[in-house]
Amino acid sequence: MRTRRALAAATVLATAALALGAGPSQAAGAKHYFVSVKGSDDNSGTDARHPFRTIQAAADRTLPGDTVYIMDGTYSESVPQSDVVTITRSGAPGAPITYRNYPGARPVIHPITGWQGILVSNASHLTFTGLRIQGNNQNLNLADAEKNASKTDPTYNTNCLFVRGSDGAHPSDITIRGNEVSDCAGGGIGFKNSGDHLTIDRNKVHGNAWYAVYANSGISVLTPSDVDTSGTGYKIRITNNVAYDNEAKVKWAACDCYSDGNGIIVDSTLHADDDLPAFEGRTLVADNVVYNNGGSGIHAFSSSHVDIVNNTAYFNSRNPHLNYANIYAAYSDDVRLLNNVSYAREGKATNSTSHNTASVVYDYNLYFNGTTPAVQGPHDVIADPQFRNATVDPGSADFRPRAGSPAIDTGVASDAVPRDIRGLPRPLGGGFDRGAYELLRFGAATE
Repeated sequence: MRTRRALAAATVLATAALALGAGPSQAAGAKHYFVSVKGSDDNSGTDARHPFRTIQAAADRTLPGDTVYIMDGTYSESVPQSDVVTITRSGAPGAPITYRNYPGARPVIHPITGWQGILVSNASHLTFTGLRIQGNNQNLNLADAEKNASKTDPTYNTNCLFVRGSDGAHPSDITIRGNEVSDCAGGGIGFKNSGDHLTIDRNKVHGNAWYAVYANSGISVLTPSDVDTSGTGYKIRITNNVAYDNEAKVKWAACDCYSDGNGIIVDSTLHADDDLPAFEGRTLVADNVVYNNGGSGIHAFSSSHVDIVNNTAYFNSRNPHLNYANIYAAYSDDVRLLNNVSYAREGKATNSTSHNTASVVYDYNLYFNGTTPAVQGPHDVIADPQFRNATVDPGSADFRPRAGSPAIDTGVASDAVPRDIRGLPRPLGGGFDRGAYELLRFGAATE
């Protein structure tokens, strides 16, 4: 894909600059910290030849504008049942603190017994990019989890990257972009009691939520609050992500029932279960591909001011105990579900009207398989989207539409989605396509 080639080229240039001794570019007054599994926390950490050993050592020294470069290696918790890193220091407007891979490196943050790989606690103005966060699911099993999982033991509840607000603080202005997040027994990327200006973009999130008792999901934003009360527009963006194989296989302790395990969920922005005011910012969920998750592909629950636009969902609700719709809203108000392509599992729900107000709108969606839609907008269509390779195998799945697909040129134009999941502009040729992919044309030919 063009974006991957651009990233690869940028990495080569950055690596060459380091080899020549130029180092990463640095804003005036900002510091760079370096972390390596071959380093020591007694080092200065301020150059690649004298790195820290732990990410925590760098995190405890950061100030606005600083960057933490994480070098090759696997980073686990230093103390059993602790986080690999707990971040409590904030950046500032225009000067975030950035955690990223060292150019050319592929570091792995690997929580084993801890509650989180990365925990952000009451900190704002942060960026995470180029990281691999991989939990310990491959060394756990369902039988042991059903027998031993509890609310007080992190072993079966580990989150990969979790942003948490508490004591009246609401972490805001956080960007999570271009990471791979997988195999955590708890959630993949999760926000709870956060603030606004959240960006979750171009991440690959898979194999999470299997063994936790907290009803986790691949990507979850729960009970956000307004920090920036000025202006309008989108204050939460969940865009261009691929989420698959996330499933809550263990019962939720709160109800002793199966729940969630969604690809993406926007949850309780109305704050119906607490004393906080409803979140007034808009949330955009766009250009995501979600497939083979245990719960829904994407849904908004007890939420408002949400636009779920140009997403592709395939064969979700695989959990035999659940019948979640592929893409839907429930208990919600002012949600617009437009231009989505939904290919549901046989016999599973397609969408939902459950406890929604009249301002929840479905239109210009393409539905196939599954049960008859509970609601159809005037421009919704039931037809085969003609994917290039409709499969749950992540190695061969290809959800681009073939030429002649009813998804092509039949969507509604939207300023919210000027590009598709690959960065291609919309529209290409005729009208807007439905789903996460815009059909690429080469003169008279198509991809």
